Amino acid sequence: MKFIKILALIILTIGFTNCTVKERIVFNQDSSGKYLISYDMAEFMNTMKSEMGGGATPGAKKAIDTVMVFKEIMEMYKDSVASLPEEKRLALEEVKDMYMKMNMDEEKGVFDFGIGMDFKSILDLKDMGEKIAKVQSLNAQSDQVDAMKGGPIGKFMSPESNGLVYDYNASSFSRTTTLPENWNPDEFKIDENNDSDKQFMEYFKNAYYIVEYTFPKKIKSFSVNNAELSNNDKTITYKVSWLDFMKDPKVLDVDLTFANE
Repeated sequence: MKFIKILALIILTIGFTNCTVKERIVFNQDSSGKYLISYDMAEFMNTMKSEMGGGATPGAKKAIDTVMVFKEIMEMYKDSVASLPEEKRLALEEVKDMYMKMNMDEEKGVFDFGIGMDFKSILDLKDMGEKIAKVQSLNAQSDQVDAMKGGPIGKFMSPESNGLVYDYNASSFSRTTTLPENWNPDEFKIDENNDSDKQFMEYFKNAYYIVEYTFPKKIKSFSVNNAELSNNDKTITYKVSWLDFMKDPKVLDVDLTFANE
């Protein structure tokens, strides 16, 4: 199925790209909203273009700006979906309320890919990390990616067992990560005597994880350092190095309170 092949290619590209990741949530007055995790892969596109002698990246001559809704794709290609392996069919079923969006324009140096969902309440964001992992499991090359986890790149791949919980009410919001009992931060240490480790550290040194949350109320206080408020103090934005995030995913956690209005 063409859709699955395109998805596999994009996800495999993300797995080996020093891209910047942005987690964005916008809440409406009734607690519904939009969730989107996006990947800025412009640097990857430019690198590929340079390595190929300055020519156009294959398949990127024409600008692409599209949104693919899983539910619609499943209906459009229902016969093909029915013939998929059970694991992939179940994965599609679990993420049917989500969508993918891609904006690629080589002339403008733009290459953005995102996975998102419109939600009705904070409860819809439960197990979001697992849902993203389900999308990744659709990758036809997952066996190759799994094999890489034993090597240096494995240190930079987000642990699949991390639990991420969002809590939102009239007075506060929190983002909380629960690490597995067997979590060992030493697994993510860089061996300065290992050429492969040093190479990957150099590769990811300019990659970041950015968080941006927008609320219908003004933010009074927050627990993270170096965060910025904008949009009349209703939007909070902060970022951490991708390497720091890999060592300790809890660096993205936040507690904030809203001002009484």
